Amino acid sequence: MRTFILKANTAVTSPDFSLKDLPGTGGRIDLLCRFLNSAFLLSHGIRKDVRVFMTLYGRPNPPKTIHFEGPKLKVRLNPDERSTALILKKALKIGEDLREPTKEVEVFPGVYVSNMTFEDVVRRVMKDSTLYYLVEDGKPITEIEFPQNPAFVLGDHLGLSKEDERFLEGIAKKVRIGRRSYLASHVVAFVNIWLDGM
Repeated sequence: MRTFILKANTAVTSPDFSLKDLPGTGGRIDLLCRFLNSAFLLSHGIRKDVRVFMTLYGRPNPPKTIHFEGPKLKVRLNPDERSTALILKKALKIGEDLREPTKEVEVFPGVYVSNMTFEDVVRRVMKDSTLYYLVEDGKPITEIEFPQNPAFVLGDHLGLSKEDERFLEGIAKKVRIGRRSYLASHVVAFVNIWLDGM
């Protein structure tokens, strides 16, 4: 199983965003839609060996974590952002009433919402996975032999904060796919394709 953890610094934590303006009203929730599509979609199906945690830190009630579990996923992911945004909207609607910090509630089979923080997610994932932080100054991906259950941490268009990076020190190995800053959706697609070839 491969895992991707995305910290979305500005993605809204309320379902009150417009499907006609995902970047503006959703705090770049369009980025999350593209990320999910790149993480899961194949030409004629979805990846069952992937799980994704997206921690949202935008207004009004951060954090919210939306978790997609590939082997259990029954909801239909389509290449368009709008239909994926509807899934996120439903998750955020159900998540409005959550009070417990780490309790997950199932939205659809394989889709969960919680109030987990970025740190909560990392701690949970590292129990059964080896962590890698995807960042421009990491070791080239071509030089790494990945274990059976790798987990990759990355940020949205704003990246991770210095505080986040300090938290990851000593628990996540730095790795890069190139020396430039790439779109998160392109990074997850590249990593999936790279691991497919191993």
